[in-house]
Amino acid sequence: MKNLINLSICILILTSCSNQSALHQLIQEADVVKIYITSGAAIPMIHYETNDIDKIQKWWDYIDEKSNVKNECNYEGKLIFKVYDDSTEMQFSLQNGCEQVSYKLNDTLFVKKLTPVGTSYLNSLIHIQ
Repeated sequence: MKNLINLSICILILTSCSNQSALHQLIQEADVVKIYITSGAAIPMIHYETNDIDKIQKWWDYIDEKSNVKNECNYEGKLIFKVYDDSTEMQFSLQNGCEQVSYKLNDTLFVKKLTPVGTSYLNSLIHIQ
């Protein structure tokens, strides 16, 4: 019994000390993802929303967290990751050379590249409509 308690404590310590990034944690905890793509008008051209955890988890593959982008781009869409009663808004661009997402987490501004898979996914939403 004592060994079982010691093993449980070790597992708890190891899992609580993970080095997850703020983005990784946000995606992991998100309940809902909303996507809005505009055409320049006040009303979004596309509104997509999902609470499917498997689809939300795919965002790990859509944002290249290792990249840092400094391009000044116009954003034509936004993502909203809803976690419990809070939400994080991101802006994104699908323009050639500006495939990126901008967001603020823990009072830090990040601008990251969308992966080709992420760009393809967002473009597919435009073509569905």
